[in-house]
Amino acid sequence: MKLKVKISKTFIVIIMIVAAITGMVCAILFDLVDVGNVFEWMKWFIFAAFFVIVLALLGAIFLGLFLGHRILSVGGFTPFEKSMLEMKEDIKKINGRLEKIEEKLNE
Repeated sequence: MKLKVKISKTFIVIIMIVAAITGMVCAILFDLVDVGNVFEWMKWFIFAAFFVIVLALLGAIFLGLFLGHRILSVGGFTPFEKSMLEMKEDIKKINGRLEKIEEKLNE
C-alpha cells in the first residue's frame, strides 16, 4: 500500500527526539536512573547543552539558506531589467533602420 502523503525526514527526526526525551523523563520518574549523583547530572547537562547548540546552529544555517534562496530567486525580472530588455529591442530596431539607410546611401 502506497502512502499518499510523504512523511519528511525532519518530522521523523523530531519524533525520535521527542521519544528520547520522553524516555529519559520516564526513566527518571520510575527510578530507573540514579539522579542522586551530581556528576551524572552535570554530564547530562553538558550533553544536552551541546546537543541544543548543534541543533540551533544547523537550524540557523538551513533557515539562512532557505531565506537566502527565497530572497535571491525572484520569479520574474525587476522593472530595471525589463526596461533594459525593452531598450535592447529598441536598439535592434534602430540598427535595422540604420542599415537600410546605409544601403540606400551606398547605391
